[in-house]
Formats: sequence, structure tokens, C-alpha cells
Amino acid sequence: MIHKHFTRQVKDLDSKEGIVVAYANNYGNIDSDGQMSMEGSFRKTVKEHFKKIRVFKDHKREVKLGVPIMLDAEDSTGLLTRTKFNMKKEVSRDMFTDIELSLEYGQDVDMSVGVIPVKTEQGQGHEKVYEWKLKEYSFLSSWGANEMSTVQQIKSGKPVNEIVSLIEKAYDLDYSDSRLQEIEDILKTLTAAKSTDNGADDSHSDILTELYKLNTLS
Repeated sequence: MIHKHFTRQVKDLDSKEGIVVAYANNYGNIDSDGQMSMEGSFRKTVKEHFKKIRVFKDHKREVKLGVPIMLDAEDSTGLLTRTKFNMKKEVSRDMFTDIELSLEYGQDVDMSVGVIPVKTEQGQGHEKVYEWKLKEYSFLSSWGANEMSTVQQIKSGKPVNEIVSLIEKAYDLDYSDSRLQEIEDILKTLTAAKSTDNGADDSHSDILTELYKLNTLS
């Protein structure tokens, strides 16, 4: 099984019911593995295996977030998912809140599918996939509560002040105590590294070092 990571804007979100509607895969785009999902490539797997498809956090089989209540393989854009989060579970509530935070501040949401290619054809410089077997799809940890994702934001050039500001906003959302502690640890690390800034490059270096330390200790 391989994992296909996509950054997508959530299409709809129902905070009252704990439902997220989002594309887990797009048709017609060549991904980093040189593969292109063709329209209808999820049709058979959804029809035959819908009840076996799972929803995880970060592809961790032991961390189930909820259940798919709709998978639309006929949508012309891609595989459209409607997911009911289990809001009785702390991990599901926290991930749902991550998604709300991302949407509120114009961030995309990272999703990934666990798939096996079944029918393929070699195209010009890429492989066309006409049929996938979908095992699961995952919502991926956002920068707001994950040290290594925060590292990636900094490495990609996102201003540290902007990251700090957005993380501070997380305190106003309905996170669990454990997630709030994680966010507080990240914020302390960013703030401490910033205070020793002797220049932008040095500041980023200090912050990356401290975040890596925090990640290895957690």
C-alpha cells in the first residue's frame, strides 16, 4: 500500500454534527510519484469495499477518527469524502478543532489516502491509474499542534511571528487539556528561540533546533 498526500481546501464543515466534507484525491494531476489518478478510478473500490474503508489520523491504524458516511467517486474533481468524526473521542475532537482553526485562518487541510494501484497504463512521462483499491484515508496533523509540522512551516519560509500569532489563537478553541499543553510547549519553544534572535537566519536555526529537541522528548 502506498500513501498519497494532498493539500486541499475543505469544501464544507458542520461543527454541530462533527462532519467534514473534503476531497481526499484529485483527478488529472501528476503527483510526486509520477502517477495520475484518472476520473472514476475510485468507482469500483467505493462500490465494493465502502464498509471496509477506514478514517485514521496520520495513517495510524490505532487512531481511528471517525467513519466515512459518503464517498463520491463520481465527482469530476476527485474523490469527495464526507466524514463523521467521533466527537466522543479526545483525539477526534482535537483533529476537528485543528481543521476549524485552519479554515478560520485560510489554511488548507492536509489529507492522504492509503491506496493500492490495480489498473494502470504508462503515459508520456507518467503512469495513469484507472483503478485504485482504497484501504483508508487520513487527516494529517496540522502545524497548530505538531512540532515537526511547525518545523516544516519555518523551513518553507513562513514568518515566525505569523506562526506564533496563529498558535496563540488556538487557546481560544475547544482543544483538550493534553492538546493545549502541546500547543503551549510549542509556543514556549518558539518564543524562547525568538528572544535570542541576532538575525532572521539565526532565529530560524535556533527555533528549528529547539523544536527538534521538543519532538524527540515527546
